[in-house]
Amino acid sequence: MQTFELRGLEIHNARMWRWSAVERALEFMAETDLNALIFHQNDIIDNLVFPKAYFTQELMYTRWPLRRSTIVSSQLYIRQVIKKAKSMGIGFYFEVKELWYPDNLLEIFPHLRTPEGKVCPTDPFWFEFLEVKIRELIEVLPDFAGIIMSPATRESKVSIAANSCSCERCQTTDNGEWYKQLLQAMHKPLSEADKTLVVRDFTYTVEEQGSVVDAASAVSKDIVVALKNVPHDFWPTFPNNARIGHTGGLRQWVEFDVWGQYCGLGVFPCSLVEDLQQRIQFCRDQGVSGVWFRTDWELMNETSAFNSLNMVNLYGGALLAGNPLIDVDHIYEAWAQKGLYTSMSPESSWREAVIPASPDAVDKLKAFMKASWSVIEKTLYTRGHVFQYSSKISPTLNDFFYVIYSYHSRDQWEPGASENVRLTDENLRAIIAEKQAAVDEVGQLRSILQPESLGIPQSFIEEIDTTLDLFQFYVKTFYFAVKASFLARKALETKQSDDILAAHASTEELTTFRKELTIRMADTLYPFYMYWMLDENLLLSLETDIYKQLNAVEQKCKL
Repeated sequence: MQTFELRGLEIHNARMWRWSAVERALEFMAETDLNALIFHQNDIIDNLVFPKAYFTQELMYTRWPLRRSTIVSSQLYIRQVIKKAKSMGIGFYFEVKELWYPDNLLEIFPHLRTPEGKVCPTDPFWFEFLEVKIRELIEVLPDFAGIIMSPATRESKVSIAANSCSCERCQTTDNGEWYKQLLQAMHKPLSEADKTLVVRDFTYTVEEQGSVVDAASAVSKDIVVALKNVPHDFWPTFPNNARIGHTGGLRQWVEFDVWGQYCGLGVFPCSLVEDLQQRIQFCRDQGVSGVWFRTDWELMNETSAFNSLNMVNLYGGALLAGNPLIDVDHIYEAWAQKGLYTSMSPESSWREAVIPASPDAVDKLKAFMKASWSVIEKTLYTRGHVFQYSSKISPTLNDFFYVIYSYHSRDQWEPGASENVRLTDENLRAIIAEKQAAVDEVGQLRSILQPESLGIPQSFIEEIDTTLDLFQFYVKTFYFAVKASFLARKALETKQSDDILAAHASTEELTTFRKELTIRMADTLYPFYMYWMLDENLLLSLETDIYKQLNAVEQKCKL
């Protein structure tokens, strides 16, 4: 079977600026025949160019000498990364969000900010600036392969998709036309230098998704469209991205998260191997020519697939990119043979991988990782819907339901899907049963793995035991938070005494558990990201808000 034309590995956090981490990534890529290294940092281009057309050397020396020296240093480092990758037959890509700019620019061109203090995205200067910026990047780093760019994300500094400027020009500018001008400004210099522009679909609505893809097609047929494997973000319970196979004739690349931003941050085990196989085969069937795999996340340093049991997912992606029909047993074997890590140590604390010696270790590890996904699915997703902010609960009741019904709404991509999480008695019973099943299943994981029988050191067994103990607390966090939130929301809507009593009872259960979690985490010194996952203060915030809202309803009912 023909492999994908592009087979990439993405680094998205500060690891990209640590040479040891880059070397490990490149070694893995050579081992698994990946051919594209992607550095994803929103402002990376602005950390590598001035641009000199606006920021002269004299100005930089006299006004911003620190930025000048930082740019020079960063150029040298990235030049070395590109050179090393190229020597191994690996192309190097920048992944960015545009428009972005250095804050100093507003001092030089104050007209870019309106009298109300808004930055106007439709000012013609931005398209000139972007082209100049790209031309300088090509000049100082001529050997990079291309740029992956998200034009419709709300995470860029300036975008028509999240525009707060109220000027007449902004009010009359069509979003699709703005995307077209933006892409033209980037495509022209990149095309002239024989480099690839990849337009990444990171959109929140079907309409915006269509506008971005249509704009790319209108600018040039040699632009590549990059799509997430599911719409909007990396949620394994969501359907395939409907745009895959429908990009107006443009080449398609599809990206995957193999670490687990929405699956436990790589801290807790979670096999996505079987899901990857199905989705990568779907991509192949839909004419996709490139796939790549994100190994970490920008807001969480010191953790990645490389210090996680979820390294199996990176092996899965890489080997399936070479052959989507490969037997998944080969993936688990390759992972186990190269050795295991847990997230109990930060990624930069280099340790030797632990290689299981037992002949049946691979079978046990496979069963364990698959069972762990079942736990994660029931914990972090509620009947397939997203009730989390990057693997943690919401701080208030309103936030909790805003995530599912608005921010990460499945209805946008699958109309009517939210009927499964409406506040009916039948749905509530199913939701609570789902979370109870997760609690039951996480308690069985150790007996599935049997770590003493794997032929691994006692110290690694202890790491696994600590991970699984914390995993149980993590699952219970969602059990109590989801149960209390749904029952409270129902009570607030019905204002019935029985519903209010049930909501109070479940919130008291949440309080009791929160105190248990506080005791468990007291005087511990785990890697900092563990406290993102197990945050008793977040539980206290949700609990306090629920009590406050329930008490307010009770007071109104008494009047």
